Amino acid sequence: MKKWFIPLLALCLYGCEAGPGEEAIQSQVTAKLQAETDPNLFDISAFSVLGKDERMEGVYLVKVGYQLHFKQGLEQLQILQDEDLVYDRVGPFQQEMGLMELERKYGEFEAGQVLAQETEVWMMKTEQGWRLAEPGQTPAQNTPAS
Repeated sequence: MKKWFIPLLALCLYGCEAGPGEEAIQSQVTAKLQAETDPNLFDISAFSVLGKDERMEGVYLVKVGYQLHFKQGLEQLQILQDEDLVYDRVGPFQQEMGLMELERKYGEFEAGQVLAQETEVWMMKTEQGWRLAEPGQTPAQNTPAS
């Protein structure tokens, strides 16, 4: 019995450490969410990793869940945008695109609303650690400038 305990323990520990850690996943996903919108739009809480699936060596499809706590509502953002509307060659339509995208992603959210979200992200092991990736993406290669 003792001779099987240590190899089984090592195998179990190896399985637990496989793939990106929750801290790396959370920091990468949070950074991506904040980069895609105004960081003052919402806070992120209750982050959890719901599953990891290794698709290739060093490439994982990770399912995550989290909650968004909106600081401002869509209606408030519309009012602020109308006050700052700039009439230029692009026109108001281009300026509306950001709000339309937010409404498509999150619906008609209000200030104080909490919205549970689940999504899948790709994580790839790089020389700099675990990073978000897209399917088919390869690490950037250094090429000399011509």
